Amino acid sequence: MRIITFTEAIREAIEEEMRADESVFVVGQDVRGAIFPHTQGLVDEFGPDRVVDTPISESGMYGVAFGAAQEG
Repeated sequence: MRIITFTEAIREAIEEEMRADESVFVVGQDVRGAIFPHTQGLVDEFGPDRVVDTPISESGMYGVAFGAAQEG
């Protein structure tokens, strides 16, 4: 059994799902800039259309998630 950090597991899971399904995307604060290690390299591999920075506003993040869910 391999041992990895929780952060590495999160990044691997995100990458795996994004590779498997082109409709999967990541939204969040500063995810494009990859200041958090779980999003490093995502914008380089998947592009800015699938790695989306949200405004620093809970209602803005909610709106993005709600709109995406409505559109399927």
